Amino acid sequence: MAAGDPSGDRLGAALLAALRARGVRVEAAGLAGPALREAGMHAAAPMESVAVMGFAEVIRHLPAIRRARAAVLGLLEQDPEAIFLPIDSPGLNLGLARAAHRMGRRVVYYVLPQVWAWGYGRVRRIREDVDLMLLLFRFEEAIAAREGIAARWVGHPAGALAPPPAARDDARSALGIEDDATLIALLPGSRVGEVRRHLAPMLDAAARLAGPWAKPVRVVVSDAGPVAETAARGDAASLWNTVRPLRVAGSSAPLLAACDIALVASGTATLEAAVIGAPFVIVYRTGRLNYEIARRLVRLPRVGLANIVVGVDAAPECIQDRATGIEIARAAVPLLVEPARREAQRAAFAPLPGLLGGGGSADRAAEALIEFVERGRVPAAAGAAHGAGG
Repeated sequence: MAAGDPSGDRLGAALLAALRARGVRVEAAGLAGPALREAGMHAAAPMESVAVMGFAEVIRHLPAIRRARAAVLGLLEQDPEAIFLPIDSPGLNLGLARAAHRMGRRVVYYVLPQVWAWGYGRVRRIREDVDLMLLLFRFEEAIAAREGIAARWVGHPAGALAPPPAARDDARSALGIEDDATLIALLPGSRVGEVRRHLAPMLDAAARLAGPWAKPVRVVVSDAGPVAETAARGDAASLWNTVRPLRVAGSSAPLLAACDIALVASGTATLEAAVIGAPFVIVYRTGRLNYEIARRLVRLPRVGLANIVVGVDAAPECIQDRATGIEIARAAVPLLVEPARREAQRAAFAPLPGLLGGGGSADRAAEALIEFVERGRVPAAAGAAHGAGG
């Protein structure tokens, strides 16, 4: 397995758990983060060494990426019966999939690279090197069918996050938030670069949002990345001391259920916020070089994954030059003070759990993988005879 970011790490760990729940004896080794290590996978290389975003960051981390790549290829060379299961991170994993395919290993790729957003030419490599693609989004089935990619839609884990009615009160109580306080949630991302670029403008926005209200305001930061290190430096340090937020680790779902407004870095967390029903603003800032390259490649009119899946701009997006404290606060105020705006956003995202497949995505992925392995055990002649017999 090769998981190159925290989302992929969690997907892989859930898949291993679902396989073992079905009595499958599975040994996993490769590129792993904390969730996969906790699930018992042998980490030949740490996910943290390659969890970067953007063209410039990849260049800076090339030595670590090459070491991780060599470690995974070494494992594949040792075991002719191994199945290679890369998860997302196409910048690293498409190359590994090609190498594995050329070794004669079977490749099951979890998460279709976002060819619908940019880089459609990668379809040819996927068709050539991947034996089965596990899809997160239903609309990707049409792309796979049109391009001759063997694929199975399994859904996205965020589809299972719709909270029970009492979740808000329970989550606020667990966080120690007063009933009458306004809670602002900050989710700056999980990768180093994301947190460094998003934390300061989010804190700035939180400071501006906290100012006008008579009732108490609490700010909580989801600590999924290097928040403490980032908060100790530069603009973020002075803003941190001004806002004095709480910092919580682990799943961001309780924080999203408890909050009155969330400022969310673009990515999987936007799906979680939308399914849970948190009013939220999408924030995304990257390096100037990365942005200029991406601006020429990306073909979509919107950036936030939740907005993309439902096909409308339900959550406001503050992207690049608009990812400033004043612009983020300006986008958040209507959601904070106008109940009708909050309800309109929730209504726009209401179809999302169904579009993501509801619960059970890891179970469906496990079943698809088991069927794939069992098909591979059928002798070629027997399989051909079975097909000829209808």
